[in-house]
Amino acid sequence: MSAAERAREAVPKGTATGSTAFVLGATGFVGREVVRQLCVRGAKVIAHVRPDSKERPRWQQTFGDLGAAVDSTPWNVVQLGERFAQAEVKQVYILIGTTRAKAKADAVAGNIYEAVDYGLTKIAADAAKSSGAAPRLIYLSSVGADPKASSQYLAWRGKAEGAVIATGLDYVIARPSFITGARDESRPGEKIGSAVGDSLLAVAGLLGGRKLRAKYRSTSPDVLAAALIRHGEEPGHPKLVVDGAELR
Repeated sequence: MSAAERAREAVPKGTATGSTAFVLGATGFVGREVVRQLCVRGAKVIAHVRPDSKERPRWQQTFGDLGAAVDSTPWNVVQLGERFAQAEVKQVYILIGTTRAKAKADAVAGNIYEAVDYGLTKIAADAAKSSGAAPRLIYLSSVGADPKASSQYLAWRGKAEGAVIATGLDYVIARPSFITGARDESRPGEKIGSAVGDSLLAVAGLLGGRKLRAKYRSTSPDVLAAALIRHGEEPGHPKLVVDGAELR
């Protein structure tokens, strides 16, 4: 049985805590799978779709069929905070990211990593803090995230992690490596990178580098989503940073 099949079987029905989960980035590669799995568990789920999305009717139908409510609150600290409070949200999944091609299509100006990866995460984190609902933040970051990284992507991811931590709320920061699978957009570089990386890590595993392989090898959205939900609902670990080895 593959890891993906095990992840699907590991999603128990009717075992959710009854608290409300708010999923930001719900239409993304991982976000839609988090919404699906939460709904399978019987959780109360609010899937966020940005108000200017051209695909909004499609996602309303898709998420509605799963049993999730659809929300289009603007990306604004006050308005999102009020929405979190109104819905008594207990978990906020921040699953945000973009590519240059997608940012161009969405007319995102300037540094896309600053505007999207960091900027929207900061809004979500501040909104959660201001809401008074004290939700747990589950932030999808990346392996290598560090404010001092030479890569703009990793540097802004590191700063986004800082914004989550600065709220003082409980959090899970997840740092997976490559996430593979069928996407709506083409990412040939990621496919090649994950294939080459996994091959090298397989060799490393045979030579005794099992921890290295476990941390850096690629994963799939269903496996990752199951891990995010598991850690997001796990009691006893209020502030948690997990890497690839713990995201399976």
